[in-house]
Amino acid sequence: MLFFALCMAISLIGCANTGDEEELVLLYGEEETEEVAGDLPVEFADVVKTQSISVRYRAAVTVDLAFDVERVKIDSVLVTNGEAVKRGQLLISLVNDTDIEAERANILYQIERLELLKARTLDQKEYDITLARFNIAMDGNLSVYEKEKKEKEALEEIDKNYYYTLQGYDDDIAIKYLELQYLEQSNADHNIYAPMDGIVEYLREGLEGTTSVIGKTVITLKDPEDMYFFASDPLAVTYLEGMDSVLITPNGSSGIQYEAIPEILEDGSGLKFILTGDSATESIAENTNGYIRIELGRRDNVLSVPKAAVHRAGDQTYVYVVDEDGYRRYREVVIGLEGDERIEIISGLEAGERVAVNF
Repeated sequence: MLFFALCMAISLIGCANTGDEEELVLLYGEEETEEVAGDLPVEFADVVKTQSISVRYRAAVTVDLAFDVERVKIDSVLVTNGEAVKRGQLLISLVNDTDIEAERANILYQIERLELLKARTLDQKEYDITLARFNIAMDGNLSVYEKEKKEKEALEEIDKNYYYTLQGYDDDIAIKYLELQYLEQSNADHNIYAPMDGIVEYLREGLEGTTSVIGKTVITLKDPEDMYFFASDPLAVTYLEGMDSVLITPNGSSGIQYEAIPEILEDGSGLKFILTGDSATESIAENTNGYIRIELGRRDNVLSVPKAAVHRAGDQTYVYVVDEDGYRRYREVVIGLEGDERIEIISGLEAGERVAVNF
């Protein structure tokens, strides 16, 4: 009686079949609570595996600018976010106790005065040389040899007399130019100028009245005329380097695609994409995100099932075949290419059979 009752209980949930018949599914553990949404046929279809590479449209050249002096009060910010600027334009200035323009004018005046004094000294030296040569030439008591010797000695003496004076002027002028260079460098340290024509992409808020920090970016410029799609994903270089062209699809677009040529960045960190043909004339909003779809594998018209039908347990790959009575039966399969939506079946299933699918 006990044996009969046990067999009856097992038969209600599905006893193991004998012989070559498949066994009905007995659900244990996690599989016991698995919800099956439906079943689909095993059929011949294309299996395609792709890879999506994300891209973003942005400026190729950006420049981060910062102060070279520490803890100096920021006097004024002369630009705003999104403003166009010209090369050499003053963007931000620090408080500077030195009257830069007055000091520069004073140094330039001193340089001009020293150069004038040097010029006058050179004129006087030329006069002395001319006079010495004249006097020697007019001395009738000297032979030609004696005149040449005396002229050489006279010129050497004149050079000696003027050497230190002229050298002193040269040294003073060089010092004044160093002072001017230091003043201009100090002025540059207390101001940030635009190193190129561009657009203010970033400007730190609340700068006026705060103090400077060496090396901390306060403003970023970009070149709006030099824009590209960029991919920083390392896979982009692996899959796309050397390709003649690719198609870029903006996110959320309806059928819009841009043709572009991939070009590896100098540091090898990614790719930029140069728009070609009609795409090169398109007006694209900055920071537009998109993707490039790459086909990594394809099997045309092969026996396949939806990806959601295939399960794994260790090294085993299996599906649940649904019979005419709606029972699910465990079936091991050998798979081929795993596509985006379907998986190729090498063996274990036949066309027309139905497999359980979790949607």
